[in-house]
Amino acid sequence: MKKIIVLIMATLLGIAMVACGNGGETGQITQPPANDVQNHTFIFRNVEIPMGAHPDSVVLALGPPQHEMRQPNCAIEGEDVMRYFPGMVLSFTYPADGGAPFIASVRLMDDSLTTPEGLYIGAAADMVAQLYGQYDREVNGFYYFDQGRSTLEIAVENGVVMQITYQYLFLD
Repeated sequence: MKKIIVLIMATLLGIAMVACGNGGETGQITQPPANDVQNHTFIFRNVEIPMGAHPDSVVLALGPPQHEMRQPNCAIEGEDVMRYFPGMVLSFTYPADGGAPFIASVRLMDDSLTTPEGLYIGAAADMVAQLYGQYDREVNGFYYFDQGRSTLEIAVENGVVMQITYQYLFLD
């Protein structure tokens, strides 16, 4: 199990290093959504995790993770925190400018968890349309379902769901 976690962390770190190669340019953070805009929300251990929300109450409710990793955020000045729990990674961002921290993403890592609608990694691809209807956009097998300032990204390969990620769309 430790080897798998180390491999996942190394992969994420490699992706982050490649993503940071933007010549130092940073984006502008969009303010969290108004209360009347509903972003995607994942539920883990009966705790709602709304994309874009302040992470403090979620962090407190979930308790300590199996592992935590911190790294500079490449898109904005700030720090990303990745907390590893069984079956998922919760990421949140602390902007360096003193802006409010926010939940940036939740990535399901295996078939031990399902979305609130019932989708899981390893499910048949036709289950995606049954549960979520028409996608907003598709890019190379990644299907995006936008809601408020968030998106649910579902990767399908050979008719099987391979990845499920909730993301807060925080850049303008």
